[in-house]
Amino acid sequence: MSNSSSAGHAGVRCSLNDPVQFVVVPAVYCLVLCVGLPGNVAALLVFLQNGQVRKAIRIYLINLTLADIFFNLTLPFWIPYYLAEGHWELPEASCRLAGATYYLATYSAMAFMTLISLNRYCTVAKLELALNKPPGALAGCIVAWMACLACAVPSLVTQQTHQAASISLKCFEQHAGQRTYAYAMVALFAASFLVVLGAYLSIMRSLSAAAGACQGGHRRRARAMVLGMLLVFVVCVAPYHLSLVPWVTGRRAAPVCSPPSFLDNLHMLSVALLSLNSCMDPIIYCFSVKRFRTDLWSMVQKVAHGCPRPSPPRPPLPPPSGNRVLPNIRSSSLTSS
Repeated sequence: MSNSSSAGHAGVRCSLNDPVQFVVVPAVYCLVLCVGLPGNVAALLVFLQNGQVRKAIRIYLINLTLADIFFNLTLPFWIPYYLAEGHWELPEASCRLAGATYYLATYSAMAFMTLISLNRYCTVAKLELALNKPPGALAGCIVAWMACLACAVPSLVTQQTHQAASISLKCFEQHAGQRTYAYAMVALFAASFLVVLGAYLSIMRSLSAAAGACQGGHRRRARAMVLGMLLVFVVCVAPYHLSLVPWVTGRRAAPVCSPPSFLDNLHMLSVALLSLNSCMDPIIYCFSVKRFRTDLWSMVQKVAHGCPRPSPPRPPLPPPSGNRVLPNIRSSSLTSS
């Protein structure tokens, strides 16, 4: 996931000035955590209300939002790690869980964006596919989760921490023999990107063939959603995968306390960009999901109105008038008897 740039020699820890890895990456992670987690939790609550979960597109969106939430939940593990200059201070099991969940969430989100783009194309082109119906959508999501989980299992059952220069404990930074995994990741990205790109171009072609006045709101929203997914791939996902193979194949045994190379800095910047994926998805929903902004605002109002408000103070009682005659309780009771 990252490069090792803090080392020790003769029992003395060497702190290397690496602002990209130890300043930029944790700062971006903090931003993503503070913005992405609340945004995705709010989006999940919107998707689960109004009983519209039975729609195929909602099933895909819910699973994409869950993947983004899982990614956000790994950031509290990685932020202290980078702030500590790449020293893992938590147990080994937490390193395995954080790393496996990081990749599980990343690649399951890619799979769901691909399925969403395919679903939107089928809606515009009026194609009847099993994945465009709720049972097929649910089955597709289960297969995507299971496939990504199977790829993450080796990370859960093998040790992922190792000692670097006798004092720095690294997590998920054993790069020996990782070329095969890098090639597989790039191949998965390329396949997903081509599907999303093909879906967008096909939607544009379908809209161009249709009459301009008959495009309909659902077609425009479908185009906006697939365009958003395509931008996420280009801006967030592509830089990481385009730099992954050169970075893995170009790594060499560096001297102790050597500064990071150009490929190291490029890779770490791509890691920071990759994390922005989970922040951009809720923004895409605002412009491409019907009634999303209305339902979100309605939910916010319900939450705001549901909070107890302090009751206003009661006005003071008027002072008794001097001419007012208090009734004689005893005489009154006797008279009434």
